[in-house]
Amino acid sequence: MEKQQQTGQKRKKVDIPIAKKLQIIDDLSTKEVMVKHNISSRSTVTSIRQSKQKIREQASQSHHAIGKRMRFKMPRYPKVDEALFVWFLQKRQQHVPVSQEMLQVQAQTFFNKIVGEGEFGSRGYIEKFIQQHEIRVLEITGEKLSSNVAAIEGYVQNFSKKVRDKQLSPCQIFNADESGLFFKNTPTSTYVDKGATSAPGRKVAKERVTFMPCSNMDGSLKLPLMLIGKSQKPRALKHVRQLPVYYKASKNAWMTQFLFKNWFFDEFVPRVTKFLEDSNLPVEAVLVLDNCSAHFTGGDLQTRDGKIWTEFLPPNTTAIVQPMDQNIIQMIKLRYRKTLMQEMMGRPGDFHENVKNINIKDAMFWVAEAWDSVPSDAIRKSWNMLYDPVQIEDEDDEPLSVLREKLQNISKKLLENRAVDEEDEDCEVLKDDDIVDSVLNPGKDINSYNLADSTLSAAEDVNCSIDTVNHEGAPDDDDTPVVTDEAAINGLNLVLRYAEENGWSINTQFRLRQMRLDIFEKTAGARLSH
Repeated sequence: MEKQQQTGQKRKKVDIPIAKKLQIIDDLSTKEVMVKHNISSRSTVTSIRQSKQKIREQASQSHHAIGKRMRFKMPRYPKVDEALFVWFLQKRQQHVPVSQEMLQVQAQTFFNKIVGEGEFGSRGYIEKFIQQHEIRVLEITGEKLSSNVAAIEGYVQNFSKKVRDKQLSPCQIFNADESGLFFKNTPTSTYVDKGATSAPGRKVAKERVTFMPCSNMDGSLKLPLMLIGKSQKPRALKHVRQLPVYYKASKNAWMTQFLFKNWFFDEFVPRVTKFLEDSNLPVEAVLVLDNCSAHFTGGDLQTRDGKIWTEFLPPNTTAIVQPMDQNIIQMIKLRYRKTLMQEMMGRPGDFHENVKNINIKDAMFWVAEAWDSVPSDAIRKSWNMLYDPVQIEDEDDEPLSVLREKLQNISKKLLENRAVDEEDEDCEVLKDDDIVDSVLNPGKDINSYNLADSTLSAAEDVNCSIDTVNHEGAPDDDDTPVVTDEAAINGLNLVLRYAEENGWSINTQFRLRQMRLDIFEKTAGARLSH
C-alpha cells in the first residue's frame, strides 16, 4: 500500500475467471495459490475466500456453463431466461434443430406468459443468452453418432483429468440413469408348431413405472432403486410398513425436475455422506448424469459446500459412455422378466389372470431384487468407456486408440439399429405452460403429486401392517383385515414344513425360523407389557 502511494499509481484491477476462483477457494496455502494462479496481491486471494459462499451459490445457479466467465451478471428477466434454457435443453434432447430465429420466437412467447405483452427477444438478447449458456452451433449430419466420437474422446480425457485433480477414488464417483418398465409385460413372440400360420395373443399390458439405479464405480454402494409410479397411494401398499425402493409418484410415471431434485438432496447426499464417513474417506463425490431435461433443476444440484456435485455428459452420448446404459439397466430388466415368468408359471390358476393380478408391490420387490443381484464386477466394467483407472495410469497412447476403436464399433451398431424402446421414455416432456409454471413455482411439481404425507422410502415406516393380496385397480376395501400374529405364525409353520419336506437349504430354513422367532419375541413382549 505504501509502495502504491509513493508511486502515485493505482493497483491494476485483475479479472479472474469464476472457474479459477472456485479452485482458489479449495486450495490450502495462500502463497501456493498466488504462485499457481499468477496473482500478485494477497488481498485478492483473501477477498475471494471471504466471498466463497456467494461465489459457490452463484456458480450453482449458472448450470454447468461457467467456462471463462469473469463475473456473474443476472439477466434482466431471469425467469424468462431460465424457461428458455429449459425449453432449449428439451428440444435438443428430442434432436429438434434449434436456430437463432426459433430462440427469438420462443423467448417472445415466454416473455408474454411471464412478464406480459411487449417486444422481446432481440438478436442481441439471444446472442447474450447463447454466450451465457455456452451454446454452440453445429452442422446437422445424418451420421450423428459416429460424428460424436471425437467429442467423446475429448470429454473422456477431461473427465479423467478432473477425477485425478480432485483425487477421487472409484467409490466416490457415481452414475444414475432412468428407464421405463412395463411391469406386466409378457413375451411378444412365442414358439409354435410347424403347422401354425399365426400366433393369436392378447392385448399387451402397458402399465408402466420408471426406475432409476444409482451406484458408485466399484459397486461398493448401490443406492435403493428410485421407483416412480402413477398412484400417490397405491392400494397394494395400504398396509406395507417398509419398501425396498425409494417410491415417488407423477401423473405419467416419468421423472420430473422436482422429483429428481428431491431425490438428490433427500436420498443421494445423505446416503453418500454416511457411506464416505463410515469408510473414513473425504466427503466428496461426483454424480455423472445425462442431459435429460429432468436433471436440470435450476443448476443447484450440489451441496452448499460444493463437495458433492453433478457432472453432465455431452449430448447424444448416453448409449456409448453412460455406465448404467452399458448393460446394467438391461440386466435389471432381464432379471425382472425372468422373475415375472417364474411367478406367473408357478402361481396356480390361469396364466393371463395371474398377469392381470400383478400389482405395483410385486413390481417393487421384483425390480429391487433384480437390482440387488447385479454383481459389482458388472458395474465396474460398465465404466470402462468413460473412465478406467488402470488405463488412465498408463501414459502410453494405446488406451486412446483402443477407446477410439470401441467408440467407432459401438457407433456403427447404433446406426444400424435406431429403434427406440418405448419403455425408455423416462423423462417428462414439458409444454410451454408447464415450463413457465416450473420456473415461477420452483417448489412445486406440475407433473407430480404432493407426496409430503405419503412418500414411502426404503428406510421409512408407515403406520400400518403387511398387506393382504390385492391388485392395482381392484375395488378399495377399507375393511381389509390386518394379518394377526397368530395367522403369521401359522403361515410360517406351514412354509417351514414345506421347506423341510422339499429339501430347501438349511440357511433358508434358518431365515424362516428367525422370522418366526421375531414374531414370538414381539408377542411375548406385548404380554409382559400388560
